[in-house]
Amino acid sequence: MSFLSKLLGGDKNAEKEVKNLLNGLFGNPQPGQAAAPKQETPAEETPSPQPVQSTSRSGFSWGDEMPAEENQYNYNGTYEQYFEHVFAEDFPAYRFEKTYIDDYGKHRVIYTFFSGGTKALVIELMTASSEAVKFRNDCRKAGVPYLRFYYDYKGWWNTRAYVVGRMRSVLNG
Repeated sequence: MSFLSKLLGGDKNAEKEVKNLLNGLFGNPQPGQAAAPKQETPAEETPSPQPVQSTSRSGFSWGDEMPAEENQYNYNGTYEQYFEHVFAEDFPAYRFEKTYIDDYGKHRVIYTFFSGGTKALVIELMTASSEAVKFRNDCRKAGVPYLRFYYDYKGWWNTRAYVVGRMRSVLNG
């Protein structure tokens, strides 16, 4: 069973739609065509799309139109401020520390959550074009739960319910 299949509860139609969406987002070329080049812009400069009512298909925290739910793009602040706002309001029992990593111009933010003196969770915010895996592997080897959120992945909104749901599944798991 693939990751998408597990994530979507085995719904083959939803899995096919997500794969089609991802292919469209990444511009996977047809034979004989070149892939569209990726454009990278800092999160603070990312234009804020406006929510629209539409009949097009969207998922829990992804789709062409911004969901009306609070998310990193309709929050009045940077993506870091948005995530910290969610952390503080939805997980007040956890203390977190923030560090920055800059790998060849690809900005990453690491949040380490503590329950008492114990590391409870590590969250990495990173650009979709980053290929960094060492930090994730280090967390896995240390037995520390790890989540990652992309702050500039077209069509993925990081809605509050999505962020909170993923965090709760690890922290309450």
